[in-house]
Amino acid sequence: MSSELLVTEGDSPGARNGHVSPTGPVRRWSRPRRTHGPLNRWWIRAHRWASLALGLLFILEATTGAVLLYGNDLARALHPERYPVTPSATPMSEIEALRLVRATHPELRAEGVTDFEGVYLVRGPAQSREFVDAFVDPGTGQINGIGAELPRFVLLMINIHDCALTCPGLPGYQAWLTTPLPGVFGADMTLGYYLLGVLGVLLIFLCLSGAIIWWPGLRALASSFGVRRGRGNYVRDLDLHRLVGIVAVPFLLMWGVTGAAFYFHWPAQAYFALLPGEAHEDPPPPTPGTGPMLSLEQAQAVALAAHPGAQVAGISEIHPERPDGSYGFRLYQGYDPYHHWNYAGSRYVGVDSHGGGIQDYAPERSGAPLTEQLWDDGFYYGLHFGSTVSGLPRVIWLLFGLSPVLLGITGTTVWLTKSRGNRNRRRRRRAAASRRRAAASQ
Repeated sequence: MSSELLVTEGDSPGARNGHVSPTGPVRRWSRPRRTHGPLNRWWIRAHRWASLALGLLFILEATTGAVLLYGNDLARALHPERYPVTPSATPMSEIEALRLVRATHPELRAEGVTDFEGVYLVRGPAQSREFVDAFVDPGTGQINGIGAELPRFVLLMINIHDCALTCPGLPGYQAWLTTPLPGVFGADMTLGYYLLGVLGVLLIFLCLSGAIIWWPGLRALASSFGVRRGRGNYVRDLDLHRLVGIVAVPFLLMWGVTGAAFYFHWPAQAYFALLPGEAHEDPPPPTPGTGPMLSLEQAQAVALAAHPGAQVAGISEIHPERPDGSYGFRLYQGYDPYHHWNYAGSRYVGVDSHGGGIQDYAPERSGAPLTEQLWDDGFYYGLHFGSTVSGLPRVIWLLFGLSPVLLGITGTTVWLTKSRGNRNRRRRRRAAASRRRAAASQ
């Protein structure tokens, strides 16, 4: 039998809500009406109420993330004069750019530099992202301009999406969200970060439960990828919700897993339970050395010796003059999932400023499975933020990133329409029961 059945208008959701055609039944081709068993109804209720409970927060997280996909591109569009790069056979090094800015603009209190698609961004104190940057062209050795690296409203989006308003120095900071949670939640877990992790778990649940609810069976699979027309707003919104949801599941599930992995350990454990390789804890910091303070060049040589063939993508100084001070180096080596981000370099090496050793977040692991190398190199970060691709392909991330808005709208309209229909049916049943009681009493 065909998966398409001949039904009448009276069988449609519009008719069930009291909108029957005045000319009588109209025969139309439609999908068969699905019947839901107790287990499937449980999934539907759990999916619905989880969405309603945290849906607005999740849509806020999704829309701010969509904006941040193009945060750096927006900054470049607003100030294109800061980003010219002059080809040169002998470009200025990152250390030279850092010293140039310190000599000419000491008020910036420059503490670091990073390569952003050829331009050196020389940055101020790391404890605040509102600092003013110097934009250096390494080809000419000149400063293209000085100003805020990102617009203020993009900084607000960062504080919402990345920090749950817990990053001091960024617009919208809320101190109460930095409240530490008991140790059972994990070390250094705050209320804001826990909320972001929960939203990642929620997204995983919505993807899995949505796929279970959507699954039509093999016979009706082909007809489930479409939107029925001429059947009223309820059917249209229901089909849109199902279609957009199932098409977006791969991206939404990726965001849910990677988002949860930023705050919890179990996503990494689940990843390596399913794929070859093993999870690694962050390396401990080295024991502080007692020798004289290393120069920036000496510390850079130590970092590059740990990764032969790598190139420096970024440098930061973490109070190297102190006994517990250090230098940080982001390195290019092989494929870089952060290439199109303003924090390029997939490998990070911290070097104790007094000769105490290094803290290598991506040590060389000869023979390690590719799945382990991708995780250790932060490939999942690049997938989450879209920095693995340039601006044009990133439109795919943008479209799927905005899909929760459409899912939220259609899910709400379907729920409201169905609730209204249920209320109308209960009202009609009560009225019919009252009429029967009245007739029986006569």
